[in-house]
Amino acid sequence: MSIGRILAILVAAAVFGLAIQKTRDPLRTQLPFGTTDLSSVEPALARLNPADRALVEAYVKRSNGDVLPPQFADPDQPFTARTFAEAIALEKAWDVKRGEQEVAAAAREAERDAAMAPLREAVEANVVRTQVLSPRQLSEPPDRDAAVKQALPSDDATVFVVTVSLHNLTSRTIVGVKGALEARDPDAYLPLQLCWVDVGEREQIEPASRVEIHCGNQARHVSKEERAFMDDDSGRFTVSWKPRSVVFSDGTRLDSGL
Repeated sequence: MSIGRILAILVAAAVFGLAIQKTRDPLRTQLPFGTTDLSSVEPALARLNPADRALVEAYVKRSNGDVLPPQFADPDQPFTARTFAEAIALEKAWDVKRGEQEVAAAAREAERDAAMAPLREAVEANVVRTQVLSPRQLSEPPDRDAAVKQALPSDDATVFVVTVSLHNLTSRTIVGVKGALEARDPDAYLPLQLCWVDVGEREQIEPASRVEIHCGNQARHVSKEERAFMDDDSGRFTVSWKPRSVVFSDGTRLDSGL
């Protein structure tokens, strides 16, 4: 056998070996398109180390299985990966960016908390109870002696109502309070708005006293998130009081500037 033929055989064997190695490398596995179901590539996933597997799964969940051409992708969150290796690289980059965003968000939240601190020291706001009532229940006091009426749409319990207690923690009478009471679900992008507090002189709060107010929007039906808040007994939601202004009877005013 000639030397040339031997070299040709060796080159062919090397190419074949590289091809086999390529097909066995799990990082080159193609991601399923348009789905978050990774069962079709489970054998390749199983061959990744745990950290890389977690990155691939996180990327697919975040991208919802979408694949975009680079020119159409969001530069802050490009969903352009077609292989495990590309998904791992993009998810690592996203982890860094998300960490930077969380640090910046924490700094902004600390600034807001500092601005609201004097107002929170003056007025405390808490959820006393939550209910789903009918529009009629909101507009009419219950009358036990009234004749039975035919059920109307206004009798359906559809309105989410929050009863909020406002506690004056100071030694001065409060004649005005504005602010928002929110509930944060860690899995939700936006907080749940429980109540916009806007109390004036007619509902003034005496020193060291409490008043209760009711918040509800008859134009809106109770949402799934509101029902989840009502049913929550696991601490899933975190309630936050974000006061905007407090006015005292002597004319003194506190503003958070938010």
